[in-house]
Amino acid sequence: MSNLKEFSYDISDDFIGVFYNVFPAGYCEQLIQDINTLQEQKIGYFRKDSEGALNHFKNDWALDGRTAQLSDFEGNNPKMLYRQGLQKCFDIYTEKYSTLRTAGNVTTTTMKIQKTVSGGGYHPWHHEQGEGEFASRAVVFMVYLNTLDEASCGETEFLYQQRRLNPTENTVVLWPAAYTHVHRGNPVYGDASKFIITGWFHYDE
Repeated sequence: MSNLKEFSYDISDDFIGVFYNVFPAGYCEQLIQDINTLQEQKIGYFRKDSEGALNHFKNDWALDGRTAQLSDFEGNNPKMLYRQGLQKCFDIYTEKYSTLRTAGNVTTTTMKIQKTVSGGGYHPWHHEQGEGEFASRAVVFMVYLNTLDEASCGETEFLYQQRRLNPTENTVVLWPAAYTHVHRGNPVYGDASKFIITGWFHYDE
């Protein structure tokens, strides 16, 4: 089990907020155990196959965490802990970027779990906002469930901000969904896997 560490955060002027030690110690490790068990049970899907993507374009395994059977954590509902931790980060983020509090109701219901093995990832530059169902996306979130060393790579890289964020266990990252924050998931190398939860805060329609 991980040692208990203090919650902290850094919200920079490039609109990228990084929040450390968001969840209780051991929570991320337990989620990873559940994810591996669910994959062994053939629950979830490979996005390359389900979306018809080329191997070098998009290659990882995904699962809708809202419907997945996850183990209670120390007597607590793991999905409730996830929502509480994520909302705490969003509330702090909107203290600095307070226009989000006056732009209408912004909420999230997503819990997209992804596992990326060696060579995998979502490699092309992209942003998260677009036409149709994607137009309401306001803020992206990513929860890193495990730490990768520099040799394993797997960073989230932002083009215009010229930043790379290394996966670090129990860290939440928030950023705008629009074209200003074009990003990509760099490949994972070596004998390593990256585990994340990702999704969006939406404007209510």
